[in-house]
Amino acid sequence: MTRVHQLTGAVGSTELDAAHAAYYASIAQADESGDGTVRHRLRPEVGDGTIEVTSLRSGFHIVRYDVAFTGGHQVGYAFPGDHFELEYCVDGRMHVSEASGGTGALRARSVALSPRCATDGVVAHGDGERYRAVSIAGTWTGLESYLGGSGAGALPDNRPENIAREQYLGRSAALRPVAGPLEEIFLHRRWSPGRLLFLESRLVAALAALIDEFAVTVPPADARNLALDDHEVAALRRVPELLWRERHAPPTLAELARASSMSVRRLTTGFRALYGTSVLEYHRRRCLDRAVTLLVETDWPVARIGHEVGYASPSNFGYAFRRDRGTTPARFRRAHSGRP
Repeated sequence: MTRVHQLTGAVGSTELDAAHAAYYASIAQADESGDGTVRHRLRPEVGDGTIEVTSLRSGFHIVRYDVAFTGGHQVGYAFPGDHFELEYCVDGRMHVSEASGGTGALRARSVALSPRCATDGVVAHGDGERYRAVSIAGTWTGLESYLGGSGAGALPDNRPENIAREQYLGRSAALRPVAGPLEEIFLHRRWSPGRLLFLESRLVAALAALIDEFAVTVPPADARNLALDDHEVAALRRVPELLWRERHAPPTLAELARASSMSVRRLTTGFRALYGTSVLEYHRRRCLDRAVTLLVETDWPVARIGHEVGYASPSNFGYAFRRDRGTTPARFRRAHSGRP
């Protein structure tokens, strides 16, 4: 029977610090380096991989997961309403079961954000399933103080409770703009004097994207209250894969609507209600996120990567990537992989 580990308390509290210390000691060997990161290497009988924890001067903790647990793994949690956590899954899957919110799964390329209320539940990993993700943890109070000190002001939280729960359980794509800087944190492997400064800069970028998301992308009332039949949900869930499969000659919204047996309006409002963003924005983010992975993990030429993710020309790809990431694909590769 899989043991359920328990984490309880507020970030920065003696209670939670002790719970984390006991948890890591029970599953891993700690390796404290000189770059501000503690690497917890899983014991062979527990699984394979590491959980890396970096404490930033801003008061946030960055946790990087690259793990596969033998026999599965479960962690129970009980966090107060001030608990802030933003997590991006690079690859794999983590099941979430929350006492009052239901169940969900944080899957590859999805983002989860904790709600501003107490949470109580269990996260679980399957036997041998590799989970790669990065998390930013702190408190909502600390976040407000940090943003106030930077001149950004308070974070507007105008999400209805049901939307907040959908995002927390990984069932919404509305937080997709936050994925980019979080993936950069996950991919950054240089152990240099500037490492912590780089991580802080990506934290700022993630929070900036979060502020923009809260300010402009709450779905309209008609989308939030839209009742979708099961067959419509199934059709809408096929749209991302259809767009990806036909990315070199993407279908129009009218063609997608016909393929889904829906009107264009029903398709667009239904997609936003289900995924929290527009059809085209969802597809654009997916293509550029895939490009980031290929730039870091392969030695493919930039032109080939641009074509692979659906861009008709290297110049179009370069423009889109630069507008999204603030740098060219080649410079991004040099910064994150060490390859020219």
